[in-house]
Amino acid sequence: MAKETFKVVVIGAGLAGLTLAQGLRTRGVDVEVHERDTTPADRSQGFRIHVNPTGTRALRSCLSDELFELFLDTSGDGGDGLRFTDHLLRPLLSLDGPRDADPLLNHQSVCRVTLRHLLLRGLDDVVRFGRHYERYEELADGTVVAHFSDGSTARGDVLVGADGCRSRVRAQRLPQARVMATGAVGVAGKLPLDEELRAWVHPPLLSAAHIVMGPHGARMFAATHQYRNRPSKALDLGAAPAGGLLFDTDTDYLMWAVTASPGRFALPTDTTSSSPRQLGEAVLRLVDGWHPVIRRAVADADPETLTGLPVRSAVAVPDWAPSRVTLVGDAAHCATPLGGMGGNMALRDAELLYGALTRAARGTRVEESVGTYEAAMRAYAADAVTKSKKNLDRSLSENRVSRAVTRATFRMIDRMPSVKRRMASEAGG
Repeated sequence: MAKETFKVVVIGAGLAGLTLAQGLRTRGVDVEVHERDTTPADRSQGFRIHVNPTGTRALRSCLSDELFELFLDTSGDGGDGLRFTDHLLRPLLSLDGPRDADPLLNHQSVCRVTLRHLLLRGLDDVVRFGRHYERYEELADGTVVAHFSDGSTARGDVLVGADGCRSRVRAQRLPQARVMATGAVGVAGKLPLDEELRAWVHPPLLSAAHIVMGPHGARMFAATHQYRNRPSKALDLGAAPAGGLLFDTDTDYLMWAVTASPGRFALPTDTTSSSPRQLGEAVLRLVDGWHPVIRRAVADADPETLTGLPVRSAVAVPDWAPSRVTLVGDAAHCATPLGGMGGNMALRDAELLYGALTRAARGTRVEESVGTYEAAMRAYAADAVTKSKKNLDRSLSENRVSRAVTRATFRMIDRMPSVKRRMASEAGG
């Protein structure tokens, strides 16, 4: 029998938390989202995110018809696939992306800032900003109470930790599920994709994402984001927000992200104390001797967009028994960015959990519904986290023989159409 009232409390208004909230609202399930940021634009949400068909189908499931159409309208073309090159932009392997009339079968390029604005639409009465979560307690009546630093609380039938890699919910619920430092640092930046840039940029960069395999355990991901329609108009955001290009939702851009060991960057593992100038200079030193287009893209990046973060990865843990407290997104399975899997897994989590909690609201036992979700999530997340960590380890390898073998293997695969199609299909989710 369905409960007269059923409420879900979500900690974290990121990609997974907001997508879950949208899904629950479409089915009439009561939901609250508590976010530590004081406004949607307190901090950068990152740059471009690649949404593969799995992520697109999850959004289609969780969003209203209106919001899903806005998602398509304000996203960018997914491009012509993925290109692997060496640091001189000499081709190694090209994987073509799908070109289908059905958007559910295509890839999308999405600005994270835009996507957060979109996912907040219609949730004014759901999302509470400026809420610093501290801990939860499970009560005898079967409810869960979240406690916040200001002394306030929120009570629900289920508590969902969507609070990222450093999740406080996970630390209490699954203290054995640690997130480890990988020994790598990532530095990213972006620059406007204007006519000046188009005049000097490497032409293939305008049509496909690139993974540049540099020497000495360094790697760059570079891609453009070109809007189909200007989000400020489609989402009625008004004038360009404060914060320059970092929070701009209308300007087409080229973004890059370089991953290497802190020693190669000559940066501390914790880059929070590094200024944008220090980050930029570190990347410029690292790419000395790389293709001139790469060096210029680094040198011309908007200083305010330069950000550095340690690369983390979840540690595998045995299965756990379900309860009324569960996790989604990076809180559940923090993966390295090498592979572009994190965002799409977060969307898949939200879709699966939204279905499970909708069934619980209609009378299915909560622990049974949560357990079904967690079993499915663990199955795909463990594989994705392992693959992304292996990608990172291979990328960081400074063994010249190993790196030469990898490049040779890519060139060989590039001459094998059937293998390339399979690799492209697996990347598509």
